[in-house]
Amino acid sequence: MTRMTRRRAMSAALTGIAATAAARSEAPLGAAIIGTAHSHALGHLEAIRESQNYRFVAVAEPDPQLRDKARENPRWQGVRWTSVEGILADEEIQLVCIETDPLDALAYSLASVRAGKHTKIDKPPGVNLDLMRRIYREAQDRGLVVQIGYVYRYNPAFRLAHRAIQEGWLGPVRSVLCQMNDMQTPESRKRLDRYPGGQMYEICCHMIDALIWLMGEPTRVSSVLRRSKPHQDQMEDDVVATFEFDPAVAAVKSHTRDGERYFYVFGERGSIQIDNPDRPRVRLSLAEANAEFPSGTRSVPVGPSKRYLPDLDDLAQAIREKRWVEHFTPNHDLAVQRALLQACGMGI
Repeated sequence: MTRMTRRRAMSAALTGIAATAAARSEAPLGAAIIGTAHSHALGHLEAIRESQNYRFVAVAEPDPQLRDKARENPRWQGVRWTSVEGILADEEIQLVCIETDPLDALAYSLASVRAGKHTKIDKPPGVNLDLMRRIYREAQDRGLVVQIGYVYRYNPAFRLAHRAIQEGWLGPVRSVLCQMNDMQTPESRKRLDRYPGGQMYEICCHMIDALIWLMGEPTRVSSVLRRSKPHQDQMEDDVVATFEFDPAVAAVKSHTRDGERYFYVFGERGSIQIDNPDRPRVRLSLAEANAEFPSGTRSVPVGPSKRYLPDLDDLAQAIREKRWVEHFTPNHDLAVQRALLQACGMGI
């Protein structure tokens, strides 16, 4: 398959064309959710229901308090509640989305794979790198697909940045600057206080995933993890990590004062700047024209970024074609996890 064909196939997945075509010829895959604690759980529930590639079967919440809370939420109404064991034993279920707290996710993911289920693990996938490696090994042995739930993988702005780098529009990349802020409530600070690296672990993981997709695995990762409210908690919420490549250096930063987010790539012959990536605005600067864009600086409309559904539809195609999802292989996912844990101050 040529590179242009791959790009067109991915574009079709983003617009739903590939999903619709597949739905006409393939029966929907049975899908279930384990866990309700993750902030993306309801987004995945709605995307499964929207997709023509899946049929939602059931949800399990092993924590009784969280289950009672979810039952009171109108967005969970109409689902069938069952046990984790019920989901793992149900032969109608081919895909399980793990939506527990991240620190619990890998244990449930391993159980899902061992039960013969394709598995989507929401971000970030725990802190045990050896256990994550085992999950991928066992999934590969069983012919199963594992996908991680980072939100910028199917974002059209990052897809354009990937093309710009791969096709040499920018020349050699020299620097990447990323800001990924997220305001926190007192309740969410308590939750993040349990995580190594705090804000780096919780929210910067999305930028680190995109960075390694675009730049490859870094040769060195360093970080500064500061606490803005040491009298209140130990959560690291003024954080920055540097990632060294050859020859580029990247910085990923975050704080909790506002919600500003951007991803800027600077090369020797151009740059691409993504502002507000959840509703992306893109500015492209080129020293030399290419077949698609003239030289100079311009805004490039890329359209909206839809979460969850493009990921799940591409996952369905990968399951049917017995392959990993394009670009985001086990090697990529493990490289991201290594870099993330290093950025969070863990000795990996």
